[in-house]
Amino acid sequence: MRFRLLVLAAALLLSGCAGSNPVSDNGGHGKVLSKDRAQELVSSVTHDQGQVTKVLPGPGGLTALVIADQGHKTLAYASPDGKYLILAQAIINSKGDNVIRHDAEEAGLLPKPMDAAKLAERASQAKSFVLGTKGPELIAFVDPNCIFCHKFYEDAKPLIAEGKLRVRYVVAGFLKPSSAGKAAAILSAKDPAAAMAKNEKGFNEESEEGGISQDANPSPEVMAEVQKNTQLLQDSGEVATPTIVYCDKNGKAQISHGMPEKLDTFVAGITSMNAEGKCE
Repeated sequence: MRFRLLVLAAALLLSGCAGSNPVSDNGGHGKVLSKDRAQELVSSVTHDQGQVTKVLPGPGGLTALVIADQGHKTLAYASPDGKYLILAQAIINSKGDNVIRHDAEEAGLLPKPMDAAKLAERASQAKSFVLGTKGPELIAFVDPNCIFCHKFYEDAKPLIAEGKLRVRYVVAGFLKPSSAGKAAAILSAKDPAAAMAKNEKGFNEESEEGGISQDANPSPEVMAEVQKNTQLLQDSGEVATPTIVYCDKNGKAQISHGMPEKLDTFVAGITSMNAEGKCE
């Protein structure tokens, strides 16, 4: 197998990483391999196909390498003795965080996450809709085929009905080939809330498929809105759903990737966000 295929595979794994807010564990860094030594290793492994463009300190004494091959770049790690090249999907620190994303951001391979306050403001201007009329408002990025978004929707329903929560749904489309078309069907509906309810009522948990049919002929304008919503989700730091943007008790915007374990407890610890995406 050519090294370029390994590079592409690693890049795809990296772009799909999801988890709790990754923070690199800076402890345990050893001496960084020189660029020349790193190049010797990469050249021997790839038969001179890969070029080391940057070396950075990695976790646990490893050296992080940015490797270019035929225009593609990816992140790999070299062992402290310079004898092993490591392509990894996850390196977990003592806090349980995957440090690869952080290292990829430092290496310039991935953009750093958008500030939570700025993301909230941008999301409030996106194509979206709000369920609920009372209680603190939060923003939820969802995909129509996301089973955890479905569970979030079901858990949020009674809180919304009791006036304890408002949710601004920003519908993206990336999980499955049908996701974008279903997102377009929801966002282009005369009543997006009713379309969302149809999707969740008919959600097939076994196949993890939303119940609404794809928009057979979505307008370019609606598809552009779906793409914008998906890009905003990417700008949050992880393409993972649900991603929740909320205001904490101190009135500061925060981002949470994944579904809260106990939504009622989570909601009790937040304050409201106004229609402009600002903490009140």
